[in-house]
Amino acid sequence: MTAIVDQAPAQAGSPVRRSRWKHAAASVRTLTGIGVLVALLFIWQIAASAAGNRFFPPPLTILANTPSVLFPRNVSTLEAPFFTDVLTSLGRMAAGFLLGTLAGVLLGALIGWFGTIRDYVTPIVEFLRSIPATAVLPIFIMLLGLGSEMQILFIAWGVSWFVLINTAAAVAEIHPTMLDFCRTFRLSRPKIFFGVVLPSASPKIFAGMRIGLTAAMILFVTSEFMGSTNGIGFMLIQTQSRFQVLDMWAWMVVIAVAGFLANSILEAVEARVLRWHSDSKRK
Repeated sequence: MTAIVDQAPAQAGSPVRRSRWKHAAASVRTLTGIGVLVALLFIWQIAASAAGNRFFPPPLTILANTPSVLFPRNVSTLEAPFFTDVLTSLGRMAAGFLLGTLAGVLLGALIGWFGTIRDYVTPIVEFLRSIPATAVLPIFIMLLGLGSEMQILFIAWGVSWFVLINTAAAVAEIHPTMLDFCRTFRLSRPKIFFGVVLPSASPKIFAGMRIGLTAAMILFVTSEFMGSTNGIGFMLIQTQSRFQVLDMWAWMVVIAVAGFLANSILEAVEARVLRWHSDSKRK
């Protein structure tokens, strides 16, 4: 009895130790990644400074120039490119991403839930998704003209395919035994769908959303190349055409930072929503 009592604290503490070890390992990976990034920037700084090529300025020079690009001294604060271009672009991207995610989840769940619909729709989905989203931009411009509405719908179109395919596959993979178990307890179809099917499919849905977010970053820049008079993509192509190389690099830094922040926000939301999934894997 004494031995059992003595072993209990160690057994109770083992999950805590495993959790601490995982946190420590995650911290090491994060620090390693930061270290590699710093090393690459250092190599870039040395190489660019030694080469003296105006098309590839050193990173410190780019970072020093970025604030003046976003907040020029000759314009008022509210008219600065940070407000008129950066926030405008990010607003379009967010709206298109959310709209595309909503459409992808709804249509994907419908296709995955009803096998008959899936059999008829799958060839159409496979055909349409094989067309690169950038290839249909001229069609969006012809139908909707230039402006934010066209860009938002264009982004939503590109994002929806990644979410739709993952959602349809995840819903279709729900084991029939689980559904039979729900019907045994006389659960209604809406309760089964929203209480069992969608939560079970949510890990794959978020996987599609992560890919869709990357697509949204690409598509909002692409749409602003051709169909906008403001925005990050518009400013990037303008500085390139004017050979303002340092400013062009500054806008690329803005895109990189925006993408990093958007991905971090999505990861935080995913960790919050799928906490039950992470806990079940740890057990």
